[in-house]
Amino acid sequence: MLIIMLAGLFTIGVLIFIHELGHFLAARAMGIHVHRFSIGMGPVLVRWRAAGTEWALSLLPFGGYVKMAGMEIPVEGETPPGEDTLPPSVLYRNKPIWRRLTAVIAGPLANLILAILVAVGVIYTTGEPIYPGTWVDAPAAGTPAAAAGLARGDRVLAYAGGEASNWNELLDLIIDADGGRHPLVVEREGEVLDLTLDVPAGTLRTGLASLLDNRVGKVLKGGPADRLGLARGDRIVAVDGRPVRFFNDIAGIVNEKAGEPVRIVWEHEGRRLEGMVTPQAADAADPAEPGQTRRIGRIFFEEYLEWRPVSWGDAFAGGARWVWITIKGTVAWLVGKITGRYGAETMGGPITIFRTAGEMARWGIDRLLIFIAFFSTQLFLFNLLPIPVLDGGHVVFLALEGLRLPVNEGVRLRLTMAGLLLLVGLMLFIVVQELNRFVF
Repeated sequence: MLIIMLAGLFTIGVLIFIHELGHFLAARAMGIHVHRFSIGMGPVLVRWRAAGTEWALSLLPFGGYVKMAGMEIPVEGETPPGEDTLPPSVLYRNKPIWRRLTAVIAGPLANLILAILVAVGVIYTTGEPIYPGTWVDAPAAGTPAAAAGLARGDRVLAYAGGEASNWNELLDLIIDADGGRHPLVVEREGEVLDLTLDVPAGTLRTGLASLLDNRVGKVLKGGPADRLGLARGDRIVAVDGRPVRFFNDIAGIVNEKAGEPVRIVWEHEGRRLEGMVTPQAADAADPAEPGQTRRIGRIFFEEYLEWRPVSWGDAFAGGARWVWITIKGTVAWLVGKITGRYGAETMGGPITIFRTAGEMARWGIDRLLIFIAFFSTQLFLFNLLPIPVLDGGHVVFLALEGLRLPVNEGVRLRLTMAGLLLLVGLMLFIVVQELNRFVF
């Protein structure tokens, strides 16, 4: 529980601070006075003054704000508190639209920049994953791999005249071949076979699906596999009395045994060991129902991968690509929510954030950082939604003003309150869903 609280608070604290820091630095650069920079919402717990701004830590950790002078909608005939002593030139409402827009969008942009920098840093420090071996899974009917006569467990030795010792090298050969009819050499139960793989020209649709061997990869600290004594590099040879060659074999048995003791036999540094472990029930994506989850058993270790160093240039390209994929995935999820394709169970709130941050911390600091990058990317998009009270709502108001269609301050106030009520209601709904899923 302690690691969940610490990791959750660290994650939320970093993301809020970076978001509000973006607003703060942009506001100062645009000549807008900032009354208060607060981490947290609600009653102020601690406050101090520096550089002409009040800095505060507030009671509720799920949010924060930068209070810019002149941004508050004034009540008719009244001056908002703190503005009567300031020159008009430092008030938000008196600045040109482009300066106000800069101060508004700087928060989401700060989250986007954070996501890219963190992703780049993680990729540079961990390196590029290498998928050892070239074993293939059973190909789907109608694919080039099926037509070639490949079977589950075959090991590819060469393709299109080039040899491959891992999946990375095999994918490079496939890309270089750029489709067409090419020789494929595989090993099947000790026999070398010469096959032909005919791939549609200009495509990479081979139908090949990778299998990774039965070695143990990263192990979740404190999880069932860790408590059993499994460590990276160990080789699992049997699960529940059945021999296993590949990671998929292990997962297929364990996934169906949630809450049931299972005997594991494995090899560790030349010794054969065995023990009992009870897979923990967990939610996982349902391959048969996109966007839905199913209950499976897990002992929490990953496939065995190897890693090789990358340059800063490759790390930046990989980090930017990862963020772009995350943006596309999040947009697709939002569209699915709006159209009703995805249910309420796919939504997460504060409980999910804390639970996920805690689990990522147990996997390792690199996983926690990637979760922060993932969450920061989502905050970038969420804050740009055209909902009054969010940054995206302010962008809409500024755009209308730029088109000489300014929104009346009374209407803007009512829309802002409606947006706030919408977000509060949505958050309460999500929390109730989480309580039903995780507590009751």
